[in-house]
Amino acid sequence: MPSPEAEVELATLSLPLHNNWGRERRLPECPNMSLYELSLIVRNMPKAGLVTAVKRVSESILDEGGYVSKIESLGARELPYKMTAHGQVHTKGNYFLIHFAAPPTSLSDITDNCRRDIDLVRPLVSRIESKARFECTLHEEVQPPSSRPEVHKMIREAEKRLPPHIKKKFRLNTDLGYNPF
Repeated sequence: MPSPEAEVELATLSLPLHNNWGRERRLPECPNMSLYELSLIVRNMPKAGLVTAVKRVSESILDEGGYVSKIESLGARELPYKMTAHGQVHTKGNYFLIHFAAPPTSLSDITDNCRRDIDLVRPLVSRIESKARFECTLHEEVQPPSSRPEVHKMIREAEKRLPPHIKKKFRLNTDLGYNPF
């Protein structure tokens, strides 16, 4: 059973890092900051120890000039295989995701601090690509192909790429103003 101090620390840990209702807080737009996701496997230990371990990691991110936007606990699980870290073999672990923004120059210091932490079994930092703006074009795609501008463009490009012997149009040579067939 965790102590009341651990419960208070859990509450204070999540308050400054999260928005209300668990939504992710928007990070400040800084040109020299990149978005990252830190996947942590923390060794199996009581809740108070988990709080201090995750707090240590998030404080090291803040010390390096980063901003933490979200800390997500994925729960305690059996590890997929035995993992050795800091001279101990681990079969169970607690999984966490930390979303943060930091300058790329400080990333090596953050990963170095995580690798030296004896409570962390596996830290993995991955860069999050910014999502491209998506524009819904359903009203254009529902139209029949003959009235879509992109289909006309594709037909023109295909006609340009045809070999010369296929580009020639067949002439009926009937001298009629219409096609009798």
